[in-house]
Amino acid sequence: MDFVERSRELDMLRDLYAESATGKGRVALISGPGATGKTELLRAVADHVGAAGGQVLSAACSRAERMLPAAVMGQLFNSVPLPTEVMRRIGAFIDLGVATTGGDADIRAVHGMGVELLDIARNRPLVLLVDDVEFADETTLQTVLYLQRRLSAAQILVVLTESPQPQPFNPEFRAELTRQASFCNIQLSPLSEAGVTELLRGWTDDETALALTPAYHRISGGNPLLLHALSEDRRAAGPTDATEAVVGDQFRQAVLACLRRWDPAILETVQGLALLDDYATPALLARLLGSKPARVRWVLNALTTSGLLDAGRFRHPAARAAVLHDPDPDALSGMHARAAELLHSEGAPAPAIGGHLLAAGGLAEPWAIALLQDSATHALAEDRVDDAVESLKLAHEMCHDAARRATLTAMLADCQWRVNPAAVKQYLQSQRDALRAGYLSERHAAALLRYQLWHGHPEDARETLRYLRDARQQLDATTVAELDGCAPWLRLYFPVAFAELEATPDATAATTPALSLSRADGALAWATPSLTAVLTDGVTDEVIARAEQVLGSHMLVDIGPGSALCALQTLVHADRLDQAVHWCDVLGAEAGARGTTTWHAVLSDVRSHIALRQGDLPLSERFAREALDAMSPHNWGVAIGSPLSNLLLAKIGMDKLDETKALLKYVIPDAMRDTWFWPLYLRARGHLHLAGGRVHAALADFETCGQLAAQWGMDLPTLLPWRGDLAQVYLRSGRPDMAREMVTEQLSRPGADNARTRGISLRLLGSALDVKQQVNTLRQAANLLQESGDRFQLALALAALSSAHYGRGEFNTSRVVARSAKQLAKDIQAQALCRRLLPSGDAAGGDEADPPPEHEEMSRLSDAEQRVATLAALGHTNREIGKKLYITVSTVEQHLTRVYRKLNVRRRTELSLGLPMDAPGAGLLAVTSSGAERSWSQWEPAAVQAS
Repeated sequence: MDFVERSRELDMLRDLYAESATGKGRVALISGPGATGKTELLRAVADHVGAAGGQVLSAACSRAERMLPAAVMGQLFNSVPLPTEVMRRIGAFIDLGVATTGGDADIRAVHGMGVELLDIARNRPLVLLVDDVEFADETTLQTVLYLQRRLSAAQILVVLTESPQPQPFNPEFRAELTRQASFCNIQLSPLSEAGVTELLRGWTDDETALALTPAYHRISGGNPLLLHALSEDRRAAGPTDATEAVVGDQFRQAVLACLRRWDPAILETVQGLALLDDYATPALLARLLGSKPARVRWVLNALTTSGLLDAGRFRHPAARAAVLHDPDPDALSGMHARAAELLHSEGAPAPAIGGHLLAAGGLAEPWAIALLQDSATHALAEDRVDDAVESLKLAHEMCHDAARRATLTAMLADCQWRVNPAAVKQYLQSQRDALRAGYLSERHAAALLRYQLWHGHPEDARETLRYLRDARQQLDATTVAELDGCAPWLRLYFPVAFAELEATPDATAATTPALSLSRADGALAWATPSLTAVLTDGVTDEVIARAEQVLGSHMLVDIGPGSALCALQTLVHADRLDQAVHWCDVLGAEAGARGTTTWHAVLSDVRSHIALRQGDLPLSERFAREALDAMSPHNWGVAIGSPLSNLLLAKIGMDKLDETKALLKYVIPDAMRDTWFWPLYLRARGHLHLAGGRVHAALADFETCGQLAAQWGMDLPTLLPWRGDLAQVYLRSGRPDMAREMVTEQLSRPGADNARTRGISLRLLGSALDVKQQVNTLRQAANLLQESGDRFQLALALAALSSAHYGRGEFNTSRVVARSAKQLAKDIQAQALCRRLLPSGDAAGGDEADPPPEHEEMSRLSDAEQRVATLAALGHTNREIGKKLYITVSTVEQHLTRVYRKLNVRRRTELSLGLPMDAPGAGLLAVTSSGAERSWSQWEPAAVQAS
């Protein structure tokens, strides 16, 4: 060891040796906490004496040999070779000491060994080194005192080391030792920060040593043994941050090594300290250990002095962990049980006691069950779901009251639902029995309803719904209103479970299927009418405000799954997709922070659906895959149909048909057929059939979707545009009249005037019309789809519009529109699909390797002229162009005059043939090609106007 901050002590010992060599013997006692370098000092003294020609006899005391007479003296005389005659006499003296009973030293043995030592010192200076003298036997201690009384004319230096003990074994020895004039005490303490820096410089460069010093001193308290252990851990870890201390196994072992050098009572006290942690007062520790507060305070002070503790607390969590893992498991369990009882008697918080109850395996005390339940509630509030589950499981095992067990089971199911919905299935039967026995509250019954529906138990769900309906008579008006608000949302996703209740003659009761009494359902009472209104009556500012109020007023755990999903879907079906994305991100961040796996998966699914409506196929694919990866299929229950449908549609749009077929291997729960997730899945599967040319299979799936939508009273194109899907089948089969009939009927349904729904319908209608009628309808479809923000459907509309122009012989216009379709398709990775839909040959876009001649024409125009020319080509009047560009009509006319001259055209209807689609300001509005100065209603075919 480098003698950092120990040079003064070593110099003192050297001086004492020099003085003793002159015939004035001395005794030095080196005191200090464990592992502060006392043994290293002895070794340094031995080296110095040996180099100076002196004689060294050394011994190390041990707790195990404390009661063995003359054991240390035997070590001293055997530490170096001595004459045979001397060793024979020493052996006889040791035998005398061994023969002594009662622990007293035989005066003859003490005198004889003292004389032998004085004899050895006559020829050259003698140094006796005794480490850990507090554990020395009585004969050795008396021999040391014998020598000390005769040192005034002897060449002897006695150097002893001791560590403080809560109860010294030999107080009389120490008192006698310290009162002699030849005595000198040397006190050691842990290293200062400067000392730590100096020590580190011996292991690394100056810059790293300075950087590491604060962390090393904070963790070790300047204890040399712990510092060496930290350096070993750092070397084992390899390259690390220069300012970061690596705390590993070597450090933990060093902590235990320090503690084991002392009295076992110290280790036991430290274990109690680790157990009680922040609640470890000396008084409470003393009660835990069956000791006295004064003794405990002495131990805490000694450990603080040694650097292991700081103000009575562990300096680093690794030290506490090492102490907690050291005891025998049974002994540790007993300590935890006592700690739980003590903390409960002191009125400590439930979380502080719950951990001890868990570690102890429970207690046969009436208060233990209630405390574990409270502890689980606190753990759940802090998002420590695993801790909450363990607490509730133990409470459930200890509980023998049926009603209390039902409540505990309900809480356990709620905890596990957050991270592992499949685990809840094991509680469904017992919760159903508890409901029948009247042990479940309305809140827990509502949660049971959610579990039953999620895992496909519609019959059981109906029984729970009946219970909630009947319970309304005992509820206040506010609670009834909250419960009523949940019925439409549940009915949307689980229509079969509600069929029986809706058939009841009691009209009041029929509107009562409900969730719970929680604050979450009060929020849902606002959200559900908003969703219903959007689907049937259209979008209003009030509806959107209600949805955002639900999402913005509470935390995720307060809103509840039904309320948040309902509010999100309100925004989605109202085509407020940017707002829906914002709230998904907000809730998703909270779900991630709280570790609620189920919520994370569900929100990823919603996000995937939003991306589909935006036409962002890669993003939809990513979020759908994220949703399915977050939870295994059996955790999704019947709801797996939603992310699976989104993933199918996204991959179909990107023409990943081989990957899509593999998704059909997912095992779908039979119970999903009674939920809204089934038609969603059928529709996605139908599109896969259609993309693969299996027209009859697609027809069957789409027709089943229609039958279910009509049967369940949810035939709304915003929810399920199955007629448009059938129209695609009819178009593929060469039956445009049937396609027109389907689309016209779809346009007449409630909610069909939504921009996206109407745009998709008009795209299909335009494709089913005569070639002369297609262009105007498809232009209108493209404008609506651009307004809705669905880039995939817009790409399809532009592809159809390009084909329509091509069919009319308008090849240049077809090329312009095709370029827009291709660019869009490239952005959303749907190139292959759009390539099949676009007209073939050069007219559909030409060879992209050849620069289009239009770019040379456009290079002649200034930026301002290009903007004016583009808007004029798109059919805008001079006044409209002026408003859009914030210029006067006169300036517009001047720009157009120069444009006509530079491009050699005579009228604005010729501009579309000379302008490329990537000209500044063109964008996607190029679908309204030349001459489109009339309103779109003037272009609509009679069939569309009639609808």
